[in-house]
Amino acid sequence: MIAQFPEIALLKDEPLLNYTYTKTGGPADILAFPKTAEEAKQLLDYCREQAIPWIVLGNASNLIVRDGGIRGVVIMLSEMNQIVVDGTSLIVDAGAKLIDTTYVALHESLTGFEFACGIPGSVGGAVFMNAGAYDGEIQDVFASCDVLLADGQIVTYTKEEMEFAYRHSKLQEQKMIILSSRFDLTKGDQEQIKKRMDELTELRQLKQPLEYPS
Repeated sequence: MIAQFPEIALLKDEPLLNYTYTKTGGPADILAFPKTAEEAKQLLDYCREQAIPWIVLGNASNLIVRDGGIRGVVIMLSEMNQIVVDGTSLIVDAGAKLIDTTYVALHESLTGFEFACGIPGSVGGAVFMNAGAYDGEIQDVFASCDVLLADGQIVTYTKEEMEFAYRHSKLQEQKMIILSSRFDLTKGDQEQIKKRMDELTELRQLKQPLEYPS
């Protein structure tokens, strides 16, 4: 398979403990790092045609992987990490870090994303589980997302179609890859946004041992 995709970083028998925040996990048969939606689609199309099992780990921030590893192709989206500012909206690749996204919002004086400033992991994972903290959730700022389905279709889901609930979205009910999401924010006072982010970061540091794998 590696010879089929010379433009995509593919690692054979790669220990996943090198990537999970919990520092757990045996080898993946193939660990793939697509850089674009098109590369992700190429991988999925190949796996479907060859009947190769696949799974998405995103940025592997909220996982415990067994010592036996994972068979087939494991897709990590950390190389799909662009964050684009479009007026008062952010269009964010699924592999971008949620924390980085909140700081782009801060830089642009956009408010609404402060609650997420201390949540580890990727934007895709956050949308998938409707991540939240400190009285805020992804659904509060979510507008739409582009999703690659297992059959190769790319579809767009609006907020109304996502069926958001506590730590739940429609995406949990199907096999797919989140490609990117759009978040609608509002203009705010940069100093007040930073003050709130600093407060929430301090609260998280007081409650969690961030210096340890977790």
